[in-house]
Amino acid sequence: MSDGHRLEQSISRTSVVWLLVAQVMVLLPLRDVLPIPLFVIALFCFIWRLALWYGRLFWPPLWLRSALIALSLGTVAVSFQPLWTLESMVSVLGGAYSLKLLEMRQRRDALVVVYIGFFVVTTSALFSQSLLQAGYLVLCLVILIAAQQGLYRRNELLPVKNSLKYGLVLVLQAAPLTVVLFVLVPRLDPLWSVPQPDYSATTGVSDRMAPGDIARLSQSDELAFRAVFEGSLPMAQERYWRMVVLDQFDGKSWYQSSTADLVSKGVAVTEWQQDQRQPVEWWSSQPDGYRYEVLLEATGNPWLVTLGPATRNLKNYLLMRTLRLEAGSKLYERQVYSFSSSTFSSSTFSGKESGLSTVLPDWLRRHNLQLPRGNPQTRRMARRWMLSVKGQPQQLAERILQYFKEQNFAYTLSPPLMAGESIDRFLFSARQGFCAHYAGAFVFMMRAAGVPARVVSGYQGGELKPEQNMIQVRQFDAHAWAEIWVSGKGWVRYDPTNAIAPERISGGLQSALGLGGGFLDEQPLSLFHFRNVTLLNQFRLFYENLEYRWQRTVIDYQREQQQALLKGLLGGGYPQWQQTGLLVSVIFMVLLVSSLMLLYHRDSKDELTRLYSQFLGRLQRSGVQIKAGEGEWSLAKRIEAEHPELSEAVWAFVKEYIQCRYASKEPVESGYINELKNKLKSL
Repeated sequence: MSDGHRLEQSISRTSVVWLLVAQVMVLLPLRDVLPIPLFVIALFCFIWRLALWYGRLFWPPLWLRSALIALSLGTVAVSFQPLWTLESMVSVLGGAYSLKLLEMRQRRDALVVVYIGFFVVTTSALFSQSLLQAGYLVLCLVILIAAQQGLYRRNELLPVKNSLKYGLVLVLQAAPLTVVLFVLVPRLDPLWSVPQPDYSATTGVSDRMAPGDIARLSQSDELAFRAVFEGSLPMAQERYWRMVVLDQFDGKSWYQSSTADLVSKGVAVTEWQQDQRQPVEWWSSQPDGYRYEVLLEATGNPWLVTLGPATRNLKNYLLMRTLRLEAGSKLYERQVYSFSSSTFSSSTFSGKESGLSTVLPDWLRRHNLQLPRGNPQTRRMARRWMLSVKGQPQQLAERILQYFKEQNFAYTLSPPLMAGESIDRFLFSARQGFCAHYAGAFVFMMRAAGVPARVVSGYQGGELKPEQNMIQVRQFDAHAWAEIWVSGKGWVRYDPTNAIAPERISGGLQSALGLGGGFLDEQPLSLFHFRNVTLLNQFRLFYENLEYRWQRTVIDYQREQQQALLKGLLGGGYPQWQQTGLLVSVIFMVLLVSSLMLLYHRDSKDELTRLYSQFLGRLQRSGVQIKAGEGEWSLAKRIEAEHPELSEAVWAFVKEYIQCRYASKEPVESGYINELKNKLKSL
């Protein structure tokens, strides 16, 4: 390879800076995906390459690069179990993207780095599809395109804004065709599948509840779900969003029974869950109440949320005996479904009125009376109170709530540790706790007195969005309450938290805790801390509205939404060929308009042609005769002989013009154009 070719293929210092900036920006969205050692390796590669840029280090030898590759693969193997996961594959790609910087010597190596960067940007969209993430990824694309364009620049001092403008223009040019393809290309079933993201670290309601679990959720402002109502919105006291029912207690945690465990104990599957719309003995249809649509964020868990007890089945979902909905598999994508619920503002509701069975089978009664050994003080008090109310379950429930009120119990996110006999310690010594403490102790006492009871976990409350007729629920709205069985009425809801901190139910967690109560202490910059600051709160509401529109219009644009759109455009019952014809026609129009624009710019005089025309005009005004077909160099030599007073300025302009016009096929940079203009002014 000749020296000239080597020089042409080398990477400029400016291009290296662009590629380093691109690496930082592209890897940043994967901060929760890549293992920390991989980020350390990426930082090492960044610093080494930067030192090379300053001339302080040598190119890394083969043994060092091999060691870094082995270390990266070993990190992936140790960090992900099972190994074949989406996170592990993305980590391998991210590691390769960083390590490639250490052997990036020529332009083709830099192009490989850019192309890997495009793939890494795409993988980031698999983990988050928020509007903010989408905007950031578009910016990453602009940076990568600018870095790619910089590999072909001649001028090292080209302003940064020019490169950014070039990348932005290319992205905007691709936008119309991208929109057409997104809207009109038929939504087909995937030809292959990839492992789903791991949601094990996602915050959210769990099927196992220890006393501090829900309190930890209060430190997260992540969105749990949105519910858009057709008519009136439920009152605050009605907003009990049901997800899981915890009917077993091991002395430390309440947890949810699984179908497999019950079947192993001889319970028929149809006695616990139902996946058909036909009624079974324990279920009949519920009269319509509030009608709403739920947009449930992906959780990696199978359970869904409903307002109040779920007594109506939905297609592709299971109706459980515990009056909740569950999917047949874990949910790795946002779920959108419509539902209707009847809620009751009081703490009790009639099973006969709601269409629920009011008969509790013996096996289910025993199941909801299970208690481990321990907590003798609580057991004695519960039995004594049951005798005093003459065996009336609802009177016993009111007696327990009255006890909470009279004994100065406190509602707090940071109660003392209650090991050992946890219920006894909570009721007779600590007397401080969160909703899980109160619901768990309430259910324990009811069961100790012989009343079937269970803990229900989900969310309570939510933020009203009247402009969309919507309630938005976040993780800090997580809540736990209780249900007891009353003969002739069915399951009756009681919320012990309402007896201790009624403002939690009417005004939300922040209202109940007050200033300095621990609300979102781990997220000091959360905008929910500034609800009283009008400008910041309006900005938050505005962004959340945009985010909702983005999710509903773009992210949730599936086959059903596409068919509804095309029916509106083409009429009902349109054949497949009409959709294909519309797609081809629109693509043809986009390409035609683009081609005409290119032809227009190609046929119009570019900047160099315009400057040369001005040059010839000034020469004519100076008395120089312009000959048709005469080249620039010949013209300058003739002027040197005929008009020596113009020779110096003419030669300066002609040499610069020839350099710009013929020396390279690349677009002429603005610095050269400005220099040419200055030489023209000297004539």
